[in-house]
Amino acid sequence: MAIALLTAGAAGIFALQQAAINGNAEARQMSIATTVTRTWLERLKRDALNWNTGGAIATALPLARTRYLLNVPAVGTSPTWMTPAVFADSRASYDHYGREIALGGDVRYCAQYRLEWVNAGQAMRADVRVWWHRRGNVGAAAANLYPNCGVGAETAIGNDIRIRSVSASTVIRWVPR
Repeated sequence: MAIALLTAGAAGIFALQQAAINGNAEARQMSIATTVTRTWLERLKRDALNWNTGGAIATALPLARTRYLLNVPAVGTSPTWMTPAVFADSRASYDHYGREIALGGDVRYCAQYRLEWVNAGQAMRADVRVWWHRRGNVGAAAANLYPNCGVGAETAIGNDIRIRSVSASTVIRWVPR
């Protein structure tokens, strides 16, 4: 009888230990994704420093020197998710530790953004979403599930239960210099 009770208690402790390990892994993933999201929000704000001039009419010309903000859709157009362009100092793909890496490597997290005019020519809303596959890898091991960080599948990612994501928003304004 004592051995049966001891076995049942041990099984409960092992199950509790497994739940704690899984919870900690999910918390780590959420923390890394939140950090990457904040990094992209700051990157978009920094990009606004190259926003030449404001105006009552939203045109591409004042945004021509920006990297990411020039992709803001015209006034009245619905915003869509975009995978950021890759530059030497910025990527949209991240590894297990939240470090930027090239596509084709061990990609775990992917960043996307969308822009929308709040006040035409003066201020825009920027949404950032960092997503990852529920089971971890979104790179080579899961190449059939949104390869290349989902370029071309941005809408589907938001509706897929196999994907987890963190989102944040900010307003970016033209600041006269």
